[in-house]
Amino acid sequence: MAIILDNHLKVDLNIWPILQYDDHGDSNKDMIVLHETVSPDYKGFADILSVSQYLAAKDYGIHAVIDVDGNLGWTCGHRKAIFYHTASSGSKGSGNVNTRAIGIEQVSRVMLDKPDNTSRWKLWMDRDKELGKTAQLCAFLAKREGIPLRYSDGKTPGITTHWQVTKTFGVSGGHTDCWPRHLDGYYPVLRVIRQAEIYYKKWYE
Repeated sequence: MAIILDNHLKVDLNIWPILQYDDHGDSNKDMIVLHETVSPDYKGFADILSVSQYLAAKDYGIHAVIDVDGNLGWTCGHRKAIFYHTASSGSKGSGNVNTRAIGIEQVSRVMLDKPDNTSRWKLWMDRDKELGKTAQLCAFLAKREGIPLRYSDGKTPGITTHWQVTKTFGVSGGHTDCWPRHLDGYYPVLRVIRQAEIYYKKWYE
């Protein structure tokens, strides 16, 4: 059964029962980190379930999983949970991002299906339902957690990406998911932020 948050945001699946044992406490949030799974798109909730189960098996976690059809899996009632989703300790310092940030996984094979950033960007721009639901969730979190709807380098409050956190703090491992288009990558994070601003004004102002 779908859950409607703030009379606006539709949650299709509560993933908290899968991830509850990977919660490492609670904290206030001032940042959102966007991820992509590099995994297949499936009809229904199979992709959301498989991603959540995979992360739980490794003692990782995530607050939300969104698929290409705009279905949203959400840890209902636990947006302040601390999950291990974004390493932020590296050669350039430590960012404490897992404590500060809400993690959103977006299901996609974009990095596998296209060899260059321009092609990947075009493919992401066609995923309207997925990007739209991500923007809706960001608008909701801006209201509920006071997270600014602006791009962040991973240090300041706002919306950032796994790629950005890795670069900012010099984290090893080569995470490149959601490399922003405006920083020579492919992921349209500024489009998501603009859409989130529109939803925020429509819902809350």
